[in-house]
Amino acid sequence: MTCRTRTTVGGVLAAVLLSALPTAAAASAPDSRRPFTLTEEKGHVLDCAGERNGVSVAAQLYENSAFGTYAYVNVRTADTEYLRDGETDAGLFDHGTISRELTVHEGGETTGPSRTVVVDGSYTPAGPRRRVHEVHDEPWGQVVVKGWKTPLSAAVTVRVSGQRIDLTCGDAFAFDHRVRRPVISGN
Repeated sequence: MTCRTRTTVGGVLAAVLLSALPTAAAASAPDSRRPFTLTEEKGHVLDCAGERNGVSVAAQLYENSAFGTYAYVNVRTADTEYLRDGETDAGLFDHGTISRELTVHEGGETTGPSRTVVVDGSYTPAGPRRRVHEVHDEPWGQVVVKGWKTPLSAAVTVRVSGQRIDLTCGDAFAFDHRVRRPVISGN
C-alpha cells in the first residue's frame, strides 16, 4: 500500500487561501505607502471525509471568483491510493448544489491507472454570516482581508469503484471578501 502525506488545500494555494481560510493571526497595521492590489473574492470551501467497506475518501473543494477552482480528492483502498490535486476547469459550486466528475490517479501520477469519482451534494447556510477582518504578515508584506464568512451545512456523497460513500464535512463556508495584497516586485 502506498502511504503519502499530503498538505490538504495548501502548498500552491496557500497565498490564495489566506483570503478564505480562518486564522487567528495578529499583525501590525498595514503599510499604506506600499503599492497594493485590491481584489473582490467570493466563493466556497468544503473539507469532507468518509469511509465505507474499506475505502476512505477525503475531499477538499475550493472556489474563488478571483482565482478559480481547486479540488483535492484522495481515495484509499487496502491496496493503493488514488489522488487528484489541482485546479479544475469549471465551477464546483452551483447555487446550493455540487455535481462533479473527477479523475483520480494511482499515486497521483497522471500516467498511472485511474478511477472516476463522482462528487454530488448540496449545501445551505448554517448560521448567520460573520464579519471578517484579518491581517496576515507574509514574507512579501501584509495581506488584509475584510468582508463576510457564512457557515454552511453540506450533505456530500462520492461514488467510486461501484460504491457510494457519504462524507462528513468539517470546514464548510461561503465567503465574500475584499483582499488587499502588496504588489510583489517582478509581478
